[in-house]
Amino acid sequence: MVVGTTGSGTSVREVNGDSNMRRREKSRAGEASPKPIIVNTRKTLHLVRKVFHALAGAAFAAIYEFVLDRERSLILFGVLFALLGLGETLRLLLPQWYLSRLALKVMRGFARTYEVKHASGMVFFLAGVIICISLYPKRVAVLSILYLAVGDPCASTAGIMYGHLSTRFSNGKTAVGFMGGVVSCAVVTVAFYSREMAVSRDLLAVSVIGGLCGATTELLCGRKVENSGGPIDLDDNLAVPAGSGLLLYAALALFYPAFL
Repeated sequence: MVVGTTGSGTSVREVNGDSNMRRREKSRAGEASPKPIIVNTRKTLHLVRKVFHALAGAAFAAIYEFVLDRERSLILFGVLFALLGLGETLRLLLPQWYLSRLALKVMRGFARTYEVKHASGMVFFLAGVIICISLYPKRVAVLSILYLAVGDPCASTAGIMYGHLSTRFSNGKTAVGFMGGVVSCAVVTVAFYSREMAVSRDLLAVSVIGGLCGATTELLCGRKVENSGGPIDLDDNLAVPAGSGLLLYAALALFYPAFL
């Protein structure tokens, strides 16, 4: 068998062997550090997630408002919460399991990067819905769910697109985002009550209160990940409906009980 040599005296077999070894090392390095399949962060506009977020929240609110009473709604959302919670627990405990990897592929269009190693925001969303239905009068519960469904994505979109034009707070959120939340939650409040009453000074005042309740909880809460979030380290999918519902309930009970 003939073994060729290079100009430097190195055999062709040695050169090919070194080349093959380098390719194997690169292949092993790629396997050890796989590219993340989810690359959406809080700084990403991520319209698919926001549309899904709004449609899911609107559906949850509509089910409670038009379809099911309190008891049946709690059963439905409780079962969904238990199933999703179990699935997320298994996914996080067994990340290499086929179904765990399949779940990440399904979530790819909706999830954020930090949700690969943390529970999905939908778990907190359902928890917030259950708290609102359990604790608040029906009008307040439905509105607080809608504040999350509409106000949260509107505040995020305004902050991402135009936040550079305003003050940026230490948690990464902006004054423009806050105002986007106030306006969107106020519009939701007017639309909700105008189905059963004429627009009046009291309704406009309640709408401003609702806008402030929804936007304030969105501003102050968020999981502390990706160098943002807080100051209250609580997922906004839980904090916005539960917190805005509490603030709105207290304000209406004190000043506008006819709106409860």
